[in-house]
Amino acid sequence: MSSEENAESGGMADIFIKPSVTLSKWYIAIGTWGLVLAILNMMGQIHPTYRVSWGGLLTFEALADAFGNKDGAPAFVVGDFIFIAACLALVGLGLQSINQNVDGGLAGFARSLVLNDTWPALVGSEGGLMRAIAAWCLLLGFGFYIGYSALYMTWIDLGVYSVSITLVAFGFALNAASRAPPGDDTVM
Repeated sequence: MSSEENAESGGMADIFIKPSVTLSKWYIAIGTWGLVLAILNMMGQIHPTYRVSWGGLLTFEALADAFGNKDGAPAFVVGDFIFIAACLALVGLGLQSINQNVDGGLAGFARSLVLNDTWPALVGSEGGLMRAIAAWCLLLGFGFYIGYSALYMTWIDLGVYSVSITLVAFGFALNAASRAPPGDDTVM
């Protein structure tokens, strides 16, 4: 047997159960966002007139209606418990992987969210114009989603998502492009 055959291979499940650092960051972000939405839904603050049924929404209404009238809907149902448990599992898997694979563990990860080379580009020329535009796109995208949704209870509004996702996606893309190594001058 070759050494390749003896190598431990966990398969596809290990990708999701033992995520990489990048996937762990996505787990934490999506799980936290889901927890916030679940809490807002239970408080009746997710939409002016609707209460969300997570089972209906995530199964495209195969199990239940996705939206119910806020006045007659119960504040907490089994679907809320399942959705919260799934979000907590995502956050837990992400934090566990970050704690094991990042220098400084969870404290180092939390520090890197605030102290990095993206946010100083908001006010300076560190990283160039592309990184400055990326930082502003990220700030405006997250700020718009949180601010507008808090003011008008539009946490699940597709229009708000469209504007926010566009700004955040451009921010991530420009931030990554600002870190790309310079290309070959003879290509063009």
